[in-house]
Amino acid sequence: MVVQAAQAALRLVPPHAHAVGVEVDGNRVALVVQVPLGAPEGDGDIADIAGELQDLLGPAAFVHTRIDARPVCTLSPTDGVRWFFAAHP
Repeated sequence: MVVQAAQAALRLVPPHAHAVGVEVDGNRVALVVQVPLGAPEGDGDIADIAGELQDLLGPAAFVHTRIDARPVCTLSPTDGVRWFFAAHP
């Protein structure tokens, strides 16, 4: 799943993103994007990543997006998200 999500995100990660990852629950896949507080809503690049991931996974999966607005990048190995992109501090 991480490889497919990273493939979908190639050249599409918004410059303001803190981190991007996926969280899987059965056939439901959440594209999780951490952004700074006050980041633009409705980012077309994030929607494009989700669409590309849905295309790669096919109709058996349901891809949705979760935007987490945070002041700084916060990653944890126990948060249930498999992070594949993190911006340099």
